[in-house]
Amino acid sequence: MLWVLHLPRLQKVDKRVKNMIQKHIEELCKKFSDLNQEEIKVVERLSEVLQIVADLTQADIFIDSITKDPDAAIVVAEAKPRTAKSLYRFSVVGQLALKQNEPAVIRTQQTGLPTIGMRGISQEGVPIKQSVVPITSKTGRTIGTLIMEQDITEQVFQEKKVKDLIETTEHLSETLFKLAFAEGRISDILPDGLLIVNKNGAITYYNNAARDLFNRIGFLGEELKDKRITEIIPELGVRSDFIAEQMYMESQINGLNLAITSIPLNSSDETAGALMLIRDITEIRIKERELMLQSLVMKEIHHRIKNNLQTVASLLRIQARRVKSRKARKSFNDSISRILSIAVVHDILSKEEMELVDINNVISKIVEMISFMTDPHKNISIKIDCQLIKLTSRQATSIALIINELIHNAMEHAFVGKNEGEIIIRVKERNNEIYLLVQDDGIGFNSDFSLDKSKNLGLSIIKTLVEEDLRGFINIKNNNGAMVEIKFPLINKLQYVGF
Repeated sequence: MLWVLHLPRLQKVDKRVKNMIQKHIEELCKKFSDLNQEEIKVVERLSEVLQIVADLTQADIFIDSITKDPDAAIVVAEAKPRTAKSLYRFSVVGQLALKQNEPAVIRTQQTGLPTIGMRGISQEGVPIKQSVVPITSKTGRTIGTLIMEQDITEQVFQEKKVKDLIETTEHLSETLFKLAFAEGRISDILPDGLLIVNKNGAITYYNNAARDLFNRIGFLGEELKDKRITEIIPELGVRSDFIAEQMYMESQINGLNLAITSIPLNSSDETAGALMLIRDITEIRIKERELMLQSLVMKEIHHRIKNNLQTVASLLRIQARRVKSRKARKSFNDSISRILSIAVVHDILSKEEMELVDINNVISKIVEMISFMTDPHKNISIKIDCQLIKLTSRQATSIALIINELIHNAMEHAFVGKNEGEIIIRVKERNNEIYLLVQDDGIGFNSDFSLDKSKNLGLSIIKTLVEEDLRGFINIKNNNGAMVEIKFPLINKLQYVGF
């Protein structure tokens, strides 16, 4: 299928202006060139679309006609872009383009071949890219040129930056090498060990920090110059490429942890093979081990808390079996569910690396736990729509208890007289606030229901957790069933200090 794009006819140049331009072109062509009338008409027709081309390409567009001098051309028409800044403040129509100033124009004029992307400098000192194509008559004679000039100041600037960077990189090695040997001993104020080894791995220079490091690992008083670096740091012996390629490694020597970076040097006299930086990272590694140990201790604490909570839940379960009162047994089961909800959070914290809990994981585990405790004769589905949100253990524990209470409340009251139903749990984060929605399609709350006046223990727990622990707001209403909306600020771990 052929698709045809219909465009409105281009608006023609005002007839009076058009006649003036064409008259000027004709006068210049007759004065400077040997073009006949038919050839001049070709130039005039091309000038009619010059402005459109300039606007479209965002470039200055010119028509140069040949002259009686083969090494010169005459500018007979121009158009400055209205969609970009022009390279020229004044008109250049009527000015001669000489070979020494416009080589691309004269080349195309003489050969009939286009010249694309030639660079130069405008009359006002602006870097430009010039493209030139020939204008030919019906007989194939080159009668002029169509020229496009674009400002490439930004491009030239970026290219210069790249060139400077390359040149800097090429001379960096030699500069660093000379700096190391400068009389001012600038390298001696560096906190890290700095040394230079030649292509054979022998030390040719070292600063005071390097001397101190080597003293501490057992080379006290020894002359380091001309000593092979592999004698001091044996691990480098298995890295034959440390002189030829940039390298990073860590080594433990006599109780010190050293971080070693090797950078190849290209010196003009080839006296240096690599620049090496050596840093003592012993304290950093000790801190890392302490943090790792602390993390393991915290995981073990959470694991034990989880086990203790499950033990308490088991004891309550045993006690519940001995109670004859249905109401008392329900109270026991509610307490067991709450304890296990808290245990879920500690179980997750005992397995994860941070003191932050994936709330989706918490909700999923609670839903799974409650599913085993619900009436098997009812088909109640629970859907979870939760963004990837991590909360502190304190917030996660509150959410776990809230979700537990809301689901149990829905299971117990929402589907009276119904054998099936749906509960939806949504958790979203927006503008550093958490939005929790729990909704069911059950019978809903009574029309006179009030959370403040409710004597339901579960709802009282929810209200306290939201307002006092999460410092949020709760809204309960009917919407084709019961709907509970909760909003509270997302608080990071550091904000809990001083609670």
